[in-house]
Amino acid sequence: MRASLNQLKIAVEYALSFIAVFWIIMIVEYIAGLNLNFLGVFPRTTDGLFPGIITAPLIHANFPHLMANTLPFGILCSFFFFFYRKKPFLIFTLVWITAGLLTWLIGRGAWHIGASIIIYALASFLTFGGIMSRKFTLILASIIVILIYSGLIWGIFPTDERVSWEGHLSGAISGALWAYLFRKKL
Repeated sequence: MRASLNQLKIAVEYALSFIAVFWIIMIVEYIAGLNLNFLGVFPRTTDGLFPGIITAPLIHANFPHLMANTLPFGILCSFFFFFYRKKPFLIFTLVWITAGLLTWLIGRGAWHIGASIIIYALASFLTFGGIMSRKFTLILASIIVILIYSGLIWGIFPTDERVSWEGHLSGAISGALWAYLFRKKL
């Protein structure tokens, strides 16, 4: 029990560390009057590839955008680091980069930014990873994610031109892909 509480504490600390970075960037951007969208992914251009595939999830359009991403990211990131203790940093990095690359490949000609790219990747990985693992605790995590975040499915369709459904779809594909590739190692 104590080990599980310690692992939960560590998982939440990882999630909060990312969230702190998101908020620090947004506050600096606001105070300095900057627009860092150019650090996002701009599909099929060399300028929009790097550093965008790494930095796009860290950049948000405004405070409401960041607030909308904070809680889901915190929950899903905490779940991920709590339930997946084998190679979590490798998987997290692969999911992040693959989601960015896919967005670069399939996205429309606009800057794609926001943590929702990773939110969709984590939700997908947690869902498919748990089901494919055939391990009770991971299946339970999948069921919880499905119950809480099943509404995310609508975000992979083009419903609002201001929303990067391509980033959401890319994240979902990335999570499912890496869940499948790591299914025997989870």
